[in-house]
Amino acid sequence: MLHYYRAAGSLLTVWALLGSADARAQAPRFASYAQFNDTLVAQFNRGDFKAMEAFGSEALRKIEPLGSMATLLEKQKAMTGRIVSSRVLPERKTRHEFAWQGEQQNLRVNLVSSAPGVIDDYFISDFIAQPNARKTPLATDNRKRTPLDQAVDRAATLYMQHPDAAGMSIGVYWQGQRYFYNYGEVAKGSGRLPTASTYYNLGSVAKTFVTTLLAQAVLDKKVQLTDDVRKYLPGQYPNLEFEGQPVRLVDLATHTSGLPGAARQYSREKRAQLEKEYADLGVRIAHYNRYTADSLLHDMHAFTLSTKPGATYRYQNLDVLILQLALERAYQQPYEQLITQYVQRRFGMKDTKRVLSAPEKARFATGYDENLRAQTHANYTGYWGGSTMCSTPADLLTYVQANLAEKEPAVKLAHQPAWGTSIGLGWMLDQDPDGQRRIFHNGHSIGFNTRCVMYPAEQTGVVVFVNESISQTRVTEMEEYLKQELSRMATPAAKPTKAGKAVGQR
Repeated sequence: MLHYYRAAGSLLTVWALLGSADARAQAPRFASYAQFNDTLVAQFNRGDFKAMEAFGSEALRKIEPLGSMATLLEKQKAMTGRIVSSRVLPERKTRHEFAWQGEQQNLRVNLVSSAPGVIDDYFISDFIAQPNARKTPLATDNRKRTPLDQAVDRAATLYMQHPDAAGMSIGVYWQGQRYFYNYGEVAKGSGRLPTASTYYNLGSVAKTFVTTLLAQAVLDKKVQLTDDVRKYLPGQYPNLEFEGQPVRLVDLATHTSGLPGAARQYSREKRAQLEKEYADLGVRIAHYNRYTADSLLHDMHAFTLSTKPGATYRYQNLDVLILQLALERAYQQPYEQLITQYVQRRFGMKDTKRVLSAPEKARFATGYDENLRAQTHANYTGYWGGSTMCSTPADLLTYVQANLAEKEPAVKLAHQPAWGTSIGLGWMLDQDPDGQRRIFHNGHSIGFNTRCVMYPAEQTGVVVFVNESISQTRVTEMEEYLKQELSRMATPAAKPTKAGKAVGQR
């Protein structure tokens, strides 16, 4: 579930494909990854996608069924054409990357592999210099003077080459300093560059505010993580348990409740009607806001759990909305008031909120949905869709610093594994491709994508905002590319010259 940017899935081993353990011993052996890459390119060019898939290892059996990779590669070749040249990119632990230059498109091919000729996992993306990249100079406040400036520019330029890209804001906390960089436009055709105080919608990054507030409620002795959620609901909900196991607050915070993915199920015809109406963001938000806490409480009587709470991870929005409702009742305050006061008092974040005033709306970037339709800001306070908040690069980087410092006990508690080793209270916990511990969350909303990530061992944090919906994958790849550049630059004694723009510059 944490493979947010994987392009394809399960590969079966050669012995599984041929039905014999002896067949594995006959699998081709390669002297190097460069040689292995040459073979993959040749197979791709002649359309022998099943042969490529046959290099998969047992580790990928459970990710996707046999045939998925071949199908993906066939579609990929239709867009890319023949590969005319390739080169090996720097290795990263068990990751081996290659740049493939196609007749119509270039690809970055990433193999997770224990030995040449074995594919344990793989990622294919177009996050690499393209032949059809935009030719006009890109508007930016990046001075490109220091190594950090240049590293950010390399990563941002790769992202912004996409013809549908609008604007991007990047905040970096690195070696004890804060840096901000901006690219593109707050609205297409406006000529206005975003700033560190431009408002963006956070999407699901807002979930981490709910779960950090949950951690605070535990410390305030308002709740316990193991509390049955029904303790905070009016009326009777005998349906919110499975084989005697109730839905607990911790299950909601870790997406393991077993609850349905949405509060209401619609027919295909009704969904089509709503999608047509929702093309107008104002209409969509008005519908969402009419779905109140009382609406959710009413619909919860009809919920059916699919699994025992705490047993199965399934990322969704409904869990955190119910958790938000429970926190309102635990503190006896509206969530908007509760969370706004909390982030201001604990973190000094004055520009992080759900409801914006008229002057604040003027600082909000215009988002562009999947159909490139402009989406302006509308205040959302309902209980449909998902938890949401607006913030600025400056404010979210302040949040990152607080999460890296872990001086707030609630922050530290939210970072502790709460389900397995990969899920904290709202936060995703894993290692980056270089083996460094990573705490992160991505966010997507209509017209916006966001990434918020911390690397505690290096005391490094990055926030990325874009005001379009091209792909969350590209935002993740952009941040990982930048982090790789920072890791190469970092030395214990080095301290970079301050770059970018200071907080508050408009």
